[in-house]
Amino acid sequence: MSDKIKKYIFISIIITVIVYLALSFYGNINLVLVSLKAFQWIYFPIILIIIYLTFLLKFLKWQYYLKYLDVKVQLGLSFKIFMASLIMSITPGKIGDLIKSYMLKETNGTPVNTTIPIVFAERVTEFAALLFLVILGINIYNQSIVIIIISLFSIIILILLLFNSRIMNKIIIILSRSKKLEKYIEPISLTISNSKILLKPKPFSLMILLSLFIWIVECFAFYLILIQFNIDFQIIWSFFTYLFSIFIGSLSMLPAGLGVTDGSLTFLLSQNGLSKEIAVTATLIVRIATLWFALIVGVIGMIGFNRVKKNEK
Repeated sequence: MSDKIKKYIFISIIITVIVYLALSFYGNINLVLVSLKAFQWIYFPIILIIIYLTFLLKFLKWQYYLKYLDVKVQLGLSFKIFMASLIMSITPGKIGDLIKSYMLKETNGTPVNTTIPIVFAERVTEFAALLFLVILGINIYNQSIVIIIISLFSIIILILLLFNSRIMNKIIIILSRSKKLEKYIEPISLTISNSKILLKPKPFSLMILLSLFIWIVECFAFYLILIQFNIDFQIIWSFFTYLFSIFIGSLSMLPAGLGVTDGSLTFLLSQNGLSKEIAVTATLIVRIATLWFALIVGVIGMIGFNRVKKNEK
């Protein structure tokens, strides 16, 4: 594991401790501890299995894009690379997912520029699906939609720019005038070309549908956490609350939305009838099950990937 990854993990742990200390005092730390004990932990492994299912579904997206770009890689190696990349879940905007492209190059020589567009397509389809579900929830609960509309238009404009050859050619020509960027022009052109391929109607639609299903599965895991507190609420409300908090955290561009996602989720839960201590506890548990479980899976995956590299040597 590189020093940079260790640094990200260490910083994230520090931020997490600070955030949850603050939230615990907000919810009365003694009552939060009582709520943690009251949670039916016997069901927690089931929640982790459901979250692991979302990892497998995301791997299907990765594998689909590899096949679509005709990138040859053994299924076992591809799986190890994807699972190892989960260690970068704590990077801002999940930009750390680019590690998949570099790991693939290390093992089978696939050019980084060929697979970087996959990471871009993964993020676009994931965020677009999130936007769709949040907008659906906003329509149901009559919430403000201004930020959502701005984000939606940003994605549409970005995709339209990629498909406008004239504009993209002008941008490339401008970039090529810089001696410092000259050597990157060919890789940039290839990246743009592959991005356009992955955002064509068929792959884009299929991966949006898969992303929608992944979000719904993750929301169901959150719902299972809430029902352990014997609370009376609508399942759709729990879905919307979780998704909106993830959306706000994504906009913050902080590592895994730390602090923003947690604070938003706690606030929304407490504003909708849950006691502060249960709101804090539910937030803590779902973040352990999603973010920190992903990190643990990523560490295990990285160990497996490093063994593959050693065996090749």
